[in-house]
Amino acid sequence: MKIRKIWIKGYKQFKDFELDLTNPQTGEALNKVCFIGQNGTGKSTLLEFIVDFLIHISSPDIDNRFRHACAIEFSFEKLNFIYFVSYTCDDQGNEKSNKCILAESITGIPDWFHYVNNASNDELSLIHQKYSQPIWILNGKNIYKAIEFDNDSSDLLLYSPSEGLQNSYLNINDVPKTDLDNALGLSHSFPFYHAVSSETVQEFWNLLIYSIRNRQQEQENFELAEENINKTKRELIAEFQAGSPQILVKLAEIWNKILAQAGLYFDAAGARKPYQLTDNLYAYIKTIDTDERIEYNQLSMGIRNFIFRIGHIYSLYFNREIKKGIVLIDEPENSLFPDFLYDLIETYQAVMVDKNGENNSQLFVATHSPIIAAQFEPYERIVLEWDEPGCVKAHKGTAPAGDDPNDILKKDFGIAHLMGKKGEEMWQQYLLKKKKLRHSTDEAEKEKLIGAITKLGADYNF
Repeated sequence: MKIRKIWIKGYKQFKDFELDLTNPQTGEALNKVCFIGQNGTGKSTLLEFIVDFLIHISSPDIDNRFRHACAIEFSFEKLNFIYFVSYTCDDQGNEKSNKCILAESITGIPDWFHYVNNASNDELSLIHQKYSQPIWILNGKNIYKAIEFDNDSSDLLLYSPSEGLQNSYLNINDVPKTDLDNALGLSHSFPFYHAVSSETVQEFWNLLIYSIRNRQQEQENFELAEENINKTKRELIAEFQAGSPQILVKLAEIWNKILAQAGLYFDAAGARKPYQLTDNLYAYIKTIDTDERIEYNQLSMGIRNFIFRIGHIYSLYFNREIKKGIVLIDEPENSLFPDFLYDLIETYQAVMVDKNGENNSQLFVATHSPIIAAQFEPYERIVLEWDEPGCVKAHKGTAPAGDDPNDILKKDFGIAHLMGKKGEEMWQQYLLKKKKLRHSTDEAEKEKLIGAITKLGADYNF
């Protein structure tokens, strides 16, 4: 399942908003989407809207944050359908949400918004009775189940905000505080929704412990299987190791790509795994040269934020089948050196692969970085900008994928001047000196001007 279009009528800065999330060449829903725009245009708000909409879609009543009307068009097994929400009031003025699923052939969403805003309550009731009867079965498929997210299933809704209300990373004096007993709670109830932030680092550690314990149980079952009774211990270990990855080893492969650049590594081999219910997982980062342990709260902000974020996401996909996933990441570039950003989206997509080697998740990213934005096709890049005071509109990008980030800044971010005030002053001096050189007849002056022009050109890459 993927999101194809979004309509919002009257939600914060989105007054009359329509967003197309399809490939213009194929008409298919995009696998990844990048929101860019000035501060305040609603990049983070859009991510939060999608999360809230999907969480509440299976609730008996829609949260009253969805004022007036909103709709999302989904694609599911080659079917397209629209989930529509609007509000009416009863005679006492109490709001009531109206939810329905519309078949692809019903395309009058803008008309629906017009009705919602202009019709009387009696007219709205008639409209809903006539057009808004829920269509739960379409072409033999249960549409409602297609878009509803369930716990203890192959569904995953993941949201990583740009920052948490508090930075719990700084409080990790040893390892995140938890134990095997807490982690085993996931075997009783595994939620579909997960927040990934500095406030949920304990959940990440629980996921690691949960995966380690599951693997131990799988190995015991493998060794006790009837077909394996006569095999030696060495044979059993070799066969099981070949087909059952270890999460800490895999995590080390991901983390060490960035840790190595700082002279560090994740010591998966030296980890102390939990066995008793009160045991925690003790696994550390160490220096490559001296093998000295580095506390997590002593890592640079950029490295710490990245490894916990990417590790948490990976742990949610590890050894699981994910048939329906939505991943939303706000400002993935936070505190990272630009050199780390050039393949960051590729890294995120790599950890969103399930145990079958499939990526059935749709990725949404909000960013201020032209380096990040350049990793998306122009039709995957959604530019948010002010249409009128307090009202935002959207259009797709123009710069090609992989373009120079400076070109992205000019074409899609709308930044006309890439240099600061001092740089602009030097550019004007450069132009003035070149003009003087063209008109000068004095050889000594020409030589002096050429030297100054050459130096400015070299210093500022003019």
